[in-house]
Amino acid sequence: MLKDRKLQIVKAAAKRFARLGPGKTTLEEIARDIRIGKATIYHYFNSKDELFYASVEWESAQFIEDIKAIFNNAEIAVGARLLEYISYKENIGEKYKLLFDLMLQLLKDDSFEKEKNILKIMLSKEEEIVKLVLNSIFSSRLEGMNESLPGFIVTSSWGGFFGNKINNITEPDRNINSREFLFKSLETILS
Repeated sequence: MLKDRKLQIVKAAAKRFARLGPGKTTLEEIARDIRIGKATIYHYFNSKDELFYASVEWESAQFIEDIKAIFNNAEIAVGARLLEYISYKENIGEKYKLLFDLMLQLLKDDSFEKEKNILKIMLSKEEEIVKLVLNSIFSSRLEGMNESLPGFIVTSSWGGFFGNKINNITEPDRNINSREFLFKSLETILS
């Protein structure tokens, strides 16, 4: 029951933080959303900041689980899984707004060490998943390849996501499919 209550608080806080931001969100609102007293939140978290970071960490863990599910989907071809992984990030701002906002802060170099550390851990886990997939599928072709390929794929897919966002702002009529471009580049590298 205690774990369930803590998770319920984190989920409610994540929704509230995503909608209003940490500055405009109050613990009273979060407590009211799930019909508990503010004191109950303090039973699990020492401060609003601690709850905010727990919410971001929870979103990060959910994102990693989604990535694992994409790569573990044996019903679609491996190349399609890689393409789906790259495509998945295009809508991250809708499903994981706290992560999206944190990435934007990182680009502006406006984030704090704790936020950077959360992203570093998430990106490291994401890179490990990509590395496992590449090693299991392309092991014979990857023997002589640089070990930085999984990191390149992770960062390039995030770069493609932000590149598409910028393109939609600067030239909304120009259709650039960075996902396809990245995937074709990877096919060339791995063939």
